Amino acid sequence: MAKPRVLLYEPIHEEGMRVLRAHAAPHLASGRDEATIVREVADAEGIVIRAQGAATARVMDAAPRLKVIGRHGVGVDNVDVQAATERSIWVVNTPHVVTEPVAEHVVGMMLALAKDFRNSDAHVRGGDWGYRDRFQGMELRGRTLGVVGLGRIGFRVAEICRKGLGMEIVYTDALPQPKAEDELEARRMDLMPLLEISDVVTLHTPYLPATHYLINAEALRHVKPGAYLINASRGKVVEQAALVRALGERRIAGAALDVLETEPPEKDNPLFALDNVLLTPHCATATTEALIAMSLVAEDVIAVLQGRRPRYPVNEPV
Repeated sequence: MAKPRVLLYEPIHEEGMRVLRAHAAPHLASGRDEATIVREVADAEGIVIRAQGAATARVMDAAPRLKVIGRHGVGVDNVDVQAATERSIWVVNTPHVVTEPVAEHVVGMMLALAKDFRNSDAHVRGGDWGYRDRFQGMELRGRTLGVVGLGRIGFRVAEICRKGLGMEIVYTDALPQPKAEDELEARRMDLMPLLEISDVVTLHTPYLPATHYLINAEALRHVKPGAYLINASRGKVVEQAALVRALGERRIAGAALDVLETEPPEKDNPLFALDNVLLTPHCATATTEALIAMSLVAEDVIAVLQGRRPRYPVNEPV
């Protein structure tokens, strides 16, 4: 009996491939654009998708045997979950494995901004040792961290910053978070007041219609002067043009971004011209441990193909 075919949009770690090869016939797509995927998905019973490309209704309709879409990671904004549910297709992900790597990445970015590592390194390499006399960093102890979205990752960032760095925690979230309030003495407030008092703002909200350009020109006018903004959620949560203006005018001290509106960015992206921006290529989850764990979404893909209920379902197919 032929093994079920699974189409991968991008390569995954060998641990996950080993699971797939044992029970299925995995194939790597030759491109991630919709037209290519539509051509190559016809006989697939499973899909594994990472951050690039999308699993759209059109893709699903081109795959009449499709039973499961596995998201290597946690965010499913590039999967049409409603369309999958209506077509009796499971969507599964790896919700727990990205918490630690993303939280560590965010805290690393925070420290890099506060200590001006990017510019200090550039000046030393350029022979300007005298930059030490012009340098002035920020101590984080006693400062206020504003967390926008206090889910798993937001909580872990807040926990590190509260217990490890002695920061005060404020947060905004659709729901109260009693654990954070009890364990971290976190205070819940609306977005604009949070922006006004936070020395560092870190974004951990999913990308939804309600969070599109959540940090826009109006929000940036409320950001405390001298504060830093960190985004490791989704690029379109921040209005890039407004952020470029705020950074260029030094209305905020700086920003660290692991995600951008357009990925990969165009070569003339205006953020590149600013010296108060730290950029990483959507790689906060890219640790050895996390890449292995995310690749094991393959286990839930195989579970569905074998008629079993997945461990981490995103939806309940009709």
